[in-house]
Amino acid sequence: MPCILQQCLRVALAVCSLLALAPMSGPAQDAIKRIKIDLPYVEEIARRLAHEPYHPETPKGEDAAAMKILGGLKYDQYRALRFLPERAIWRSEKLNFQMHLFHLGYLFTQPVHINEFTQTHCQRLRFVQDFFDYSRSGITAKLPPTLGYAGLRLHFPLNKPEVFDEVIVFQGASYFRALGKGNVYGLSSRGLALNCALPGVTEEFPMFREFWVGKPEGAQRAIKIFALLDSVSVAGAYQFDVNPGDATTVDVHASLFFRNTNSVVGLAPTSSMFWFGENSRQRFDDYRPEVHDSDGLAIRTTSGECLWRPTANNPPDIETHSFKVGGVKGFGLLQRDRNFSNYQDLEALYHQRPSIWIEPTSDWGPGEVRLVELPTLEELADNLAVYWIPEKKPEPLKPFRFGYRQTWGMTENPTGATSWAVATRSGTHPWAPGVR
Repeated sequence: MPCILQQCLRVALAVCSLLALAPMSGPAQDAIKRIKIDLPYVEEIARRLAHEPYHPETPKGEDAAAMKILGGLKYDQYRALRFLPERAIWRSEKLNFQMHLFHLGYLFTQPVHINEFTQTHCQRLRFVQDFFDYSRSGITAKLPPTLGYAGLRLHFPLNKPEVFDEVIVFQGASYFRALGKGNVYGLSSRGLALNCALPGVTEEFPMFREFWVGKPEGAQRAIKIFALLDSVSVAGAYQFDVNPGDATTVDVHASLFFRNTNSVVGLAPTSSMFWFGENSRQRFDDYRPEVHDSDGLAIRTTSGECLWRPTANNPPDIETHSFKVGGVKGFGLLQRDRNFSNYQDLEALYHQRPSIWIEPTSDWGPGEVRLVELPTLEELADNLAVYWIPEKKPEPLKPFRFGYRQTWGMTENPTGATSWAVATRSGTHPWAPGVR
């Protein structure tokens, strides 16, 4: 199974009052407590990391013993490890956001450190076992407070004023997903793609190893998140400005420091799923007319050209398609068909899966949008990948900075095209043998 299929498993697996936040002890407490958290702060950490060989964090002592147990959990056991909503961070303060945390275990065995910060203070969220329901997981052991978490999820009254819905989740490598109003989780984004689906080359999956989540103030309806990315080839700093709404926007600013530049670098990567559709020649024994998260790739170039490439092709082998342009105003995987009758799925709700539209907010220069299509026999694994490959390659250990805005929602025509295809039909006829 290709690496991307293993890594793109659905993340839909399925804190507290400030008194539960345990500050760091010793001299480090004063050093971090009063520091200002911003992108230059995280960028400096990434720069220092990049000048050293990559060292993944390895649990030791009590943490290592705990991870032996947690790493052995099966899928259903891990899903049963539920965060308790009543323990959500900021819940008692009646703010517009609440934060839930993900437990380590199953596939998620790399610890992630999560910090809460304000304009003047910062403190780490230590692992608290009482945040979780273990009743159906089979876990009975006492777990150490130094364990860490697997990721985080933010909630916001997206659809109803009194209900805190999930709006964005970070879990697994550098994967994250967001929702607009009326959406259910579908496609995923990543911080960075390295050697994605290249023949004979092992794909590298950088991970977000630490997060800093800004505590919202008063009636604030936007939230800021910083993340530290690290892997064998690169260390980097990310800023995410999340604005939930009918269409949720995520403004991303990144600074990367490459230890080496041997990889094919993919910026703003997106992963999605296409199993079959109305026009697929390969059909499966399934009652539904269509099963997919995205039905096409849309591109708008800086020259004003609008391109549409359907993803209605679950190929027998890996296929790669490149769209080289002098510059790009936007690109993204879209779910344009919003008619429930074309999906007939009351559980997966494919007609409510979000599209994603990516617009550069810095000068990306010339390059290419690359679409990778992988074969799949089921709907559980993402088999589409889209990302931007800049023509100008990053230089070793020098800051490589870029920015873009993501829009997650049901926008039908983000390219601004004046017309587009609404149906395609294909078939054969006995009067014209060999012709489709």
